[in-house]
Amino acid sequence: MKFEQSSKWLERAKQLIPSASQTYSKSYEYYCTGAAPTFLDRGEGAYVWDVDGNKFVDFVLALGAVSIGYNHPEINMAIEEQLKKGISFSQPHKLEVQLAEKLIQIIPCAEMIRFMKNGSDATSAAVRLSRAYTGREMIAFCGYHGFQDWYVGSTTNHKGVPEIVRQLTKPFQYNRLDSLAELFEQYPGQIAAVIMEPLGLEAPKEDFLTNVKELAHSNGALLIFDEVITGFRLSLGGAQDYFGITPDLCAIGKGMANGMPISAVAGRRDVMQLIDRGVFISMTFGGETLSLASALATLAILERKGTYEHIWNLGEKWLQGCKELIVSRNLQNIVETTGFAPHSGVVFRDYGKVAATEWLSLYQQELISRGILTLGINNYCLAHKPEDIQKYLQAVDAACDKLIEAKTQGSVDPFLRGKKIRPIFKRN
Repeated sequence: MKFEQSSKWLERAKQLIPSASQTYSKSYEYYCTGAAPTFLDRGEGAYVWDVDGNKFVDFVLALGAVSIGYNHPEINMAIEEQLKKGISFSQPHKLEVQLAEKLIQIIPCAEMIRFMKNGSDATSAAVRLSRAYTGREMIAFCGYHGFQDWYVGSTTNHKGVPEIVRQLTKPFQYNRLDSLAELFEQYPGQIAAVIMEPLGLEAPKEDFLTNVKELAHSNGALLIFDEVITGFRLSLGGAQDYFGITPDLCAIGKGMANGMPISAVAGRRDVMQLIDRGVFISMTFGGETLSLASALATLAILERKGTYEHIWNLGEKWLQGCKELIVSRNLQNIVETTGFAPHSGVVFRDYGKVAATEWLSLYQQELISRGILTLGINNYCLAHKPEDIQKYLQAVDAACDKLIEAKTQGSVDPFLRGKKIRPIFKRN
């Protein structure tokens, strides 16, 4: 593959746009630049084409925002029909009510809804509501929750966040209930909410989520599930529906509208009603109608019989096949599979003198050269087919050959055609 046009667009973007992208995880820094596309041009189903005309099976899917597939005719029609009527109005539109009613039907914790645009908007709204409801200021968190001060101040990317804000957010470890209990002991009567991704790349141990809820409530704190990723991907009602644990509030987004920009905070009526009583959560484009129409069309498709069985089957086929390839090549000491079927992938570790990101760079390069676009962790959509998974596993097979060669030499450098991946954002 050649990436001449990608290189030209990248050089133009570097002069104008920090990180040459609006989103860190879409930046060229997360790809083996020179051996990977940096700008995409169009999408169809589960496939994307870059500005050089190279075709890829896409397992990034706009960071999980595409749940059905690119350029879906039913969703396009819903958007086009609403476009003829208008995009944003001077008063609310009935689509706001219709989508709110639908989400309340399918999301266990949802009694009221507030629409926003990004996952960061939704998690920050949930945190503000919990602080107002409890009269407390501290937040216990587990996972990634966006770019707003309350969360990102706890990470290594905290420049610009006041120290007093940074001190109000404390991390705990997934599947380590004792780490959360220690926070409640250390800050008695001060924690407003426990916010967490109910599922990341590690499955919850038996009763972990139940115990987190009980521990939060026994200490007077609310439980918030950040379902920006798991919502509409693990199941229609998200992780709370799949695991049978109902939080007080949740943040949803990404796959709700198949790529259109929309998110929401949802939860208990008594908490959500605080938005009418001094908790300011408001934005101009929260009721933008094209995204609302897209969301309703997307949910109608996701509700159809067999949708989630299809997505789970694809993910399970990939997980099993990839695991077998890793074991058969004796590569377990540098890479392993991780995650639940709909959101799963590989995680590399440092080995010898080779860093985890270097192994990932070589792996990603070999997949991209075979028409597979991935960041290492996969998302699946309704448009993916079994033959796409087969092609992916064939690419993994070939990538394993290169990993073995690099492992033998103790370096990936002789095998890299592009630059190494250079992550911008790091969690604590």
